[in-house]
Amino acid sequence: MIDELTSRQEDVTVLRDTARAQRVVIDDLNHRLKNVLMVVQAMARQSFRGDRPLDCSMSAFECRLRALAAAHDLLLKRTTQAVPLRDVVAATLAPHDPGNGRVCFSGPGLTLERETALAVAMALHELLTNAAKYGALSTPSGRIAITWQVPSEATDKVRIEWKERGGPPVTVPVHRGFGTRFIERTLACQAAGGATIRFEPDGVRAVFEARTQPD
Repeated sequence: MIDELTSRQEDVTVLRDTARAQRVVIDDLNHRLKNVLMVVQAMARQSFRGDRPLDCSMSAFECRLRALAAAHDLLLKRTTQAVPLRDVVAATLAPHDPGNGRVCFSGPGLTLERETALAVAMALHELLTNAAKYGALSTPSGRIAITWQVPSEATDKVRIEWKERGGPPVTVPVHRGFGTRFIERTLACQAAGGATIRFEPDGVRAVFEARTQPD
């Protein structure tokens, strides 16, 4: 009788723990879905504008969706919350520079939270798309260097720098482009960071920050 009662108590405990675990998973999925919808909403707002032809807007939106899907593929392959920054950079660069011959990257071994990793991937995709159309990747001699570092021990953010060289001469645009605004908004909302993009004569320089995963 005692053994039967103990067994029933254990069964109730298992069911309760299972229900709690399921709730955690559901809450996490809801949180991630809301984040994805926020990103897609921002992508749509930036892609579809009244002063652009519909086919150009649709093309930009589809490219962003593919980049978002690729970034999520990377994140879903991870079994932990932490994502190595180096993996994020390498996966984002792969479609744009298959042989790793024109874009080099270096920095310490840091990890990012999933949402932050997604924001960084989308920001890099925007920069790569712009470089392929107008910047360093639009000419055979163009090169891009991506470096990152933690400015000091007192901060939990990584400083990522993007620098183009060897492309066409750069002129400062009259108006801030939708790509620039998208990068700023994505990093601010998803990565608790910010971005600065400068149109230097020898190539675009972008510096942005993103929150790192605590040790």
